[in-house]
Amino acid sequence: MAYVETLTGTDMDFGKVLWDALRRNKKFPANGALWLFQPESGEWHFLIATPRVDEVGPRKAYEELSDITRGIPADSSKLLKIELISPKQPFYEALRSVFGKTASVEGARLGNTQIGGRYINDAYLYEIR
Repeated sequence: MAYVETLTGTDMDFGKVLWDALRRNKKFPANGALWLFQPESGEWHFLIATPRVDEVGPRKAYEELSDITRGIPADSSKLLKIELISPKQPFYEALRSVFGKTASVEGARLGNTQIGGRYINDAYLYEIR
């Protein structure tokens, strides 16, 4: 039997603190954030959609993000779960087409559903815009 990681309250709290920090940061725009369970690895990833991926490339975007995460109490295991994506990525565009006009999706769970042709085993949303 394969190991399957559980999304904990600590993970959700970390995501909230990081998302709040990103919303206040004017130099690193972020369009949305969510925890997404990746069944292939049995792990959760914290996806952040930011146009910085397209503007400066992924490597530089991660460097810019590291300046923000320095001020957030977190162990390295949480930081390693962060995945920056382009808001133009088809999966994120599909999420935005479903949730983009919703007043608030914070705390919403998605499970056993399909969006944009991608099966979502489990997800925890903060914001999609």
